[in-house]
Amino acid sequence: MSDAPESARDAILGRVAGALGREPRPSVVGERPAAVAERLAGRRRHTLPRVGADLTAELVRNMEGVQMSVVRLQRTAEVPAAVAFWLDAEGLDGDVTVAPAIGALDWPDGADERGRVWRRGAASGTEATGVTPCLAAVAETGSVALASGAATPAALNFLPENHVVVVRAADIVAHVEDAFERVRALDVLPRALNFVTGPSRTADIEQTIEIGAHGPRRMHVLIVEGDG
Repeated sequence: MSDAPESARDAILGRVAGALGREPRPSVVGERPAAVAERLAGRRRHTLPRVGADLTAELVRNMEGVQMSVVRLQRTAEVPAAVAFWLDAEGLDGDVTVAPAIGALDWPDGADERGRVWRRGAASGTEATGVTPCLAAVAETGSVALASGAATPAALNFLPENHVVVVRAADIVAHVEDAFERVRALDVLPRALNFVTGPSRTADIEQTIEIGAHGPRRMHVLIVEGDG
């Protein structure tokens, strides 16, 4: 046991244990490192929904079911052109901010022919479109797991009207639980982890669906299947 002074909580639990005829158990995780490590390493998985063998096809089907548009690419280098093509096809103007994590790609420099200004960094609050990577994409639900950090500013996921998410095929997982395994494997845990499933929507007022009430009105996903 630790030599630290007994806390009021430990004193109360000790008296309860004594009244029940039990030995007091350590309440501090640090006093049982082996037991804690064993418990974490041996955590059991609950019953999970069946997911098809083709995770990419399952992911696309579920994303499209929640109003996300999806395009499959072969190479990461194709991402900037694919983003510009989607914006043109949808007739979307306004500035574009790209997350620093993918800022090294060949993005337009400054204003393009439609007057959209492209920049890299955190959300300014004035851009119409944010482009970000994701930590994982969940085939089971069609969700993207977005981890906050200096290279992946969380505000880019929610402030712009349009959100483009770049998904590497290697980052597609079957279930939500698998996404948490990826979080545990990180060297530094993110301050926030958000699971986003389609454009923002609410039916709080008179049960009328309103798209974009708390976040983007449109979500577009680029799945990089080759060298990404």
